[in-house]
Amino acid sequence: MKNQGKIVYLEGRPQAHPMHRRLAQAVGCEIDFVDTHVRWQDLNRGFLFNLFAWISNARFLAKKYRDCDCFLIDNLHFTPIIMNFFFKKKKKMIVHLGSHTLYFMYSNRFSYFNNLLHKFFLSKYDALICEGEMAAVLVRNILSKRAPKSFVVFNGIPNEHLSYSVLPDLRSKKILFLGNGPGKERLWYKGLDLMIEAFEIALRSDPYLQFIIVGNWEKEIIDELLCTCTKEAQRAIFFKNATPDLSNLLKECSLNLHCARGEAYGVTILIALANGLPAIVSEWTGAKEVVSQVDDRLVARLDAEEIAKKVLWYMNLKQEEKSILSLKGASIASHYTEKNATIFYQTTLTKIYRELNL
Repeated sequence: MKNQGKIVYLEGRPQAHPMHRRLAQAVGCEIDFVDTHVRWQDLNRGFLFNLFAWISNARFLAKKYRDCDCFLIDNLHFTPIIMNFFFKKKKKMIVHLGSHTLYFMYSNRFSYFNNLLHKFFLSKYDALICEGEMAAVLVRNILSKRAPKSFVVFNGIPNEHLSYSVLPDLRSKKILFLGNGPGKERLWYKGLDLMIEAFEIALRSDPYLQFIIVGNWEKEIIDELLCTCTKEAQRAIFFKNATPDLSNLLKECSLNLHCARGEAYGVTILIALANGLPAIVSEWTGAKEVVSQVDDRLVARLDAEEIAKKVLWYMNLKQEEKSILSLKGASIASHYTEKNATIFYQTTLTKIYRELNL
């Protein structure tokens, strides 16, 4: 990528998504935390402390990066916009929107005041990088004519997950979900409660189904999720710790279920597709733009009954039909590699620089 001057990438806590970090490194960013001076994001100290931290970090970063031409921020933060007040010459601010925040704004998950703050600061960025079409749609719905210029990119499958060469067992009754906690916020936007409810409904019609949930979730959350389930459902739901090697899990299952409430993209869905495992996703899961290319019927509304019907429909397909979905998904997902995502990201940043006269 052509050198466009110094650009600093500011990430939140505990750190940016690994692929976001790799993309930032690929475009030559210096990386720092948005709250490097006064840590606040992963602490729960209330609004007044957060306000103090935003201003303190803004002053500190403005002094530290006087010679910076542009900031690239991982997800929506207030500090970079406040920071511009401390520069003699304002810097260009670009935000990479690749989290659940936009959906939380759209669905009024935040308080009224918090939502107003998010809308105000989002509108003050110079350019928005939307991870997937869903993010771009949400921006238009939230800000309408006040939306800054938006550019759509896509997430890519990390190289280490492209070498499995597994063939999923499409005769299996095992359903796989890949998604990490911790916390109730992640449980809600990952849609784990909704998927367990849907699985329990589907289990009544097909008692041989199993649901394997892979990710680091607290025991309290697991107990809370299972306590309202029937004994039959509890015996058919299995929680497993996250693992860097997904090959065995992908091999033993016949379906990937990922019905999230505002998941920006969901790279695990792409990993599953690339390895031949079809996926059912929600209409508010960013990777639906990939899944719908395989078959529109694999996209469900955020409704437990409908998700259960989709699961049963898929399980009752003939093996030849499942194989067609498997092969088509793998073919389509083969475009969404880390390499292709990086090249497209570099091209997009160059285009944004031209738009911003950098």
